Amino acid sequence: MDEGFISAHARSILYTLPMNRSELLPFRAVFFEAADAMLILDDERLVVDANRAACALFRVPGDAIRSRHLDSLVVDEAEVIAAAWRELMALGEAKREHQIRFGDDVRIVECSYRAEVHAHRHLCIARDITERRALEARVAQSEKIESVGRLAGGIAHDFNNLLTAILGYTELLIGNKPEGDPELGDLHEIQRAGQRAAVLTQQLLAFGRKQVLLPRDVDLNEIVKSVQTMLARLIREDVTLTCTPAPEPAIVRVDAAQFEQVIVNLVLNARDALPSSGGHIRIEVARVPRARVDVTPDPHVRAAEYIRLRVIDDGIGISPEARPHLFEPFFTTKQLGKGNGLGLASVYGIVRQSNGSITVESELGKGATFTIHLPAAAPKRQVLTGSGERLAVVNGCETILLVEDEDSVRVIVAAVLRRHGYNVLEASTPSCAMDLFEPRRREIDLLLTDVVMPEMNGPALARRLLAQRPDLAVLFISGYADVSLEITDDNPAMGFLSKPFQASTLVGRVSGLLAARPTQAV
Repeated sequence: MDEGFISAHARSILYTLPMNRSELLPFRAVFFEAADAMLILDDERLVVDANRAACALFRVPGDAIRSRHLDSLVVDEAEVIAAAWRELMALGEAKREHQIRFGDDVRIVECSYRAEVHAHRHLCIARDITERRALEARVAQSEKIESVGRLAGGIAHDFNNLLTAILGYTELLIGNKPEGDPELGDLHEIQRAGQRAAVLTQQLLAFGRKQVLLPRDVDLNEIVKSVQTMLARLIREDVTLTCTPAPEPAIVRVDAAQFEQVIVNLVLNARDALPSSGGHIRIEVARVPRARVDVTPDPHVRAAEYIRLRVIDDGIGISPEARPHLFEPFFTTKQLGKGNGLGLASVYGIVRQSNGSITVESELGKGATFTIHLPAAAPKRQVLTGSGERLAVVNGCETILLVEDEDSVRVIVAAVLRRHGYNVLEASTPSCAMDLFEPRRREIDLLLTDVVMPEMNGPALARRLLAQRPDLAVLFISGYADVSLEITDDNPAMGFLSKPFQASTLVGRVSGLLAARPTQAV
């Protein structure tokens, strides 16, 4: 750096410091060439001189910064700076964080003070730590959300078991009542309330990243296309919806049904942010290289390319106070009765559980942009575009081994299956299930097992039994993601059913899996 950049007075200070020549040269080099901002201050906190980095940091030219008061360079209260100065005078050093403002841009600067580097001259080294503080805040917020999510997931798991029993017994009672029975109306109300509660528990599980997802390779372009018609019905007539797909397939590995819900929740959130006069919502899909991803979705996933999904609105925007809380459960800026605060929380959980990240950019009056990044998957020959299946409920006569450690769930599931003609063997633990299976392995047609159990989880039990009966159909039931399910498209006789479920849905899945299993070898 050119020594002429600093004033002659400051240069004379540096040359007359009580050091020998060998000690002086390193100090001069540090001041002239340092990347950190450096100020030389007098006893009154006036700037005697500053290096080039300081002028750039405070955005004041070299000639103009001299004789400026330190207090005028920052926006802290005068007492804050005065306290730092008293500490400096008493102890010889001090450290404080100050704010500097340039229009709407506020930066955080950490200042390290050193007293008496020369007679009545003091050194201030300033570093811009704005990004570091923002990263620390994001990490703290993420840890807070994760801890709340673990609590929400555990509570939702217990509620799912209760709701499975409530919905199952309600459907059995409805089936026992003749048409026109006066109690049918009450039973249907109980059923509807249970179904609404089931939606809430699924949202809590999604937020807590405890929902069981069945990831497949899907084209995000096709998922957006599949929900576009439904979205057009959900938004108001005065709202314009525009979908811009990526020019090439945007393959990601996600649960298609859950990601449809992610898109719906984001669009509904955008709709509610638009004024009564209407507005515009845009959905954009694009492929982006890793270098253009600001927030790494998952440090354990090293993808060279990502698929970006954006939902953009030109609504009222989000206040700075609300932005840090957007993904917290039950937080909402909507009027009472207009939302439960779980939509964005469940979006956050599904995205994170899919190895992705979600961020939001918004200013009041300037709309909002929600951005999701997901690792791009390698294109394959078969890619799913839809979500879900519709199975008819039929009676059967096959033998089912039911393994469920929750008594209330096991009893109602067995009752439903027996009512539809199935022979059910009940086991409360995996060891009991293996004892039942051993002498009757040839007559058991389907294993119906919970996923999370003591002793052994459902997938481990299924592997043991399949080793003895490869043609055995398997249906996992759970509302809690604690293990990975090995369910692939090439095994149509293995499936998953999320708790809570209705009796008709259970029987439909059982009959469908039994029909799809391979023919047993003679």
